[in-house]
Amino acid sequence: MISNHEIVRMEDRLKLILRGLEEVIKKEEVEEKLRKSEPECYVGYEPSGRVHIGWLVWMLKLRDLQKAGIRIKVLEATIHAWINDKGNLEEIEEYKSNVRSLLNKLGISATYIDSLDMISDPEYVKLLLRSAKNTSLDRLRRSVIILRRRTEEVEQDFSKVLYPLMQAVDAIYLNVDFALGSIDQKPAFMMSRDLALRLGRRPVTILSTPLIPGLKAPLLEDVDAYDDVLAYAKMSSSRPDDAIFLDDDYETIRRKIMTCPCKPRETILNPILSIMKYIILPYYEKLSIDTHEGPVTIDVDNVEMLDTLYREGKIEPDMLKNVCAEYLTEMLDRIRG
Repeated sequence: MISNHEIVRMEDRLKLILRGLEEVIKKEEVEEKLRKSEPECYVGYEPSGRVHIGWLVWMLKLRDLQKAGIRIKVLEATIHAWINDKGNLEEIEEYKSNVRSLLNKLGISATYIDSLDMISDPEYVKLLLRSAKNTSLDRLRRSVIILRRRTEEVEQDFSKVLYPLMQAVDAIYLNVDFALGSIDQKPAFMMSRDLALRLGRRPVTILSTPLIPGLKAPLLEDVDAYDDVLAYAKMSSSRPDDAIFLDDDYETIRRKIMTCPCKPRETILNPILSIMKYIILPYYEKLSIDTHEGPVTIDVDNVEMLDTLYREGKIEPDMLKNVCAEYLTEMLDRIRG
């Protein structure tokens, strides 16, 4: 029999895991996997260049998962970064220590795996080939969204077609319960679930985080499909004026925020609101925001409340930008500490 204490604790763990996620596949699997003695989650990242604040979305989610009693595996996707033209292998290797240091400062304890070591394992290669036998070229082409590459770009470099297959296999090879990644990685993770079932392996439960739009992301009416924005308008270090970096100084951060488009009452593809919802709020857990009515200071402790206040016009764009700049600079000072 499950005690009331265990039920409450399970509810708290579920709340930590699910808050702020864009999607979970499948949600009913989460509680079942949490009943294991040591559930595990993996996240993969490409070690490359300067770290922008979009990375903090998955890093802060790792902190939630750790608090919920989940062990963390971090895949340092060195070979993946090389396939994705992020530099030569020597350059890519140098970036790993910076990310490890940042995760340590956020209080995240993790086991680190390098994808170079994985592809040297005959078992991984065997699993990759078996997976290739069980999927189609068309599906791989459709999955290259995770590279932020258009399909025609992939035609000249077949290694990029292998990338989503490798990511699908990574989740199976690591033998974890959960896979954490931004929503644009969903096609690869869905492929992983399908392949796992075909190969008689355990499928991962997908925990998808939202994307932070670039500071110059198009408005929703300017694009034909929301998926196009997911692939091509998320914050990226390859566009320096479109991103806020962890090493930006106060003046640079404030300039970027104050000049960023922030349409009144628009909650979709709003970069400033997204930063508030998915980076600042998870870090502080409660924010004090002055509204234009009164003025009145409101304590905000969840994404839905912040969305509603902005949609109803109780928080205006300039107010939101000022609050975002102040909280973000203070937060980054603490992390860089």
